[in-house]
Amino acid sequence: MRITPDERVRALVRDHVIEPAEGERLLATMSPRPPRVGWRLALDPFERFGGEIAAVAGLAVAALSVAITRLGVRFDGFLDLHMAPEVVPITTALLEQVVVWPLPALLFWAYARLLRCRVRFVDFLGVTGLSRAPLALAAVVLGLLAPAPPAAGGPVLTPAVAAFAVLAALCLAWFLTLLTRGFKNASGLRGAPLIAGLIGLVLVAEIVSKVAVARLG
Repeated sequence: MRITPDERVRALVRDHVIEPAEGERLLATMSPRPPRVGWRLALDPFERFGGEIAAVAGLAVAALSVAITRLGVRFDGFLDLHMAPEVVPITTALLEQVVVWPLPALLFWAYARLLRCRVRFVDFLGVTGLSRAPLALAAVVLGLLAPAPPAAGGPVLTPAVAAFAVLAALCLAWFLTLLTRGFKNASGLRGAPLIAGLIGLVLVAEIVSKVAVARLG
C-alpha cells in the first residue's frame, strides 16, 4: 500500500523519531495542497483536524445521539440503531453512548498500542466519535419518519421503509469509510495489520457492545 510523503513525516513525528517542529518544517517544504473541502472533507476530516478537535466533535455527536433517543431510537450496538417500543431512560441512553463510543475507542487504541509503541488514546476517541456522525444522521431520519407499527402481522415494506433502508446503508458505508481512514491515520498501520485488525476490531466492538447493551436492559 502506497504511503504518501506527508503520511511518512506524520508517522515519524508520531513515533517521536523527529521533533514536531522539524516535522512541520518538512511538511512546509513539500508541495502545498489545497485544503479538503466539501465531500472530500466529509470522507476524510482527520487529516485536517487533530485528535483533540475530533474528540470534541465526537462528544457533540454523542450528545446529539442522546437527544435523538427521545424520538424512540436506540443505539443498541456499535453498528446498530433501532426503533424501541418505548423511550429509554436518559441514564440508559448515556450508558449506551459510553458502550458504542469510548469502549470501542479503547479497543482500537489497545490494538494499535500492541503493534506500535506510541499512539494516543485521544486520537482513537476522536476517530470513533466523529465517525459516528453518519449514524446519528440516519437515526434522526428514523426517529422523525418511522412509520407506526402495523396492527397485526410482520413489518410492511413501504416506499418510506425502502428509502430509509437505502439511506441507512449509505450512512453505514460512510461511517465505515470514516472509521477506516481515521484508524489508519491515528494508528499509522498499513497493509495486513490495518485491514485485518480493523475488520476484527469492528466485529469485536459489535459483539462487546451488544452484550453490554443487553445487560443495560
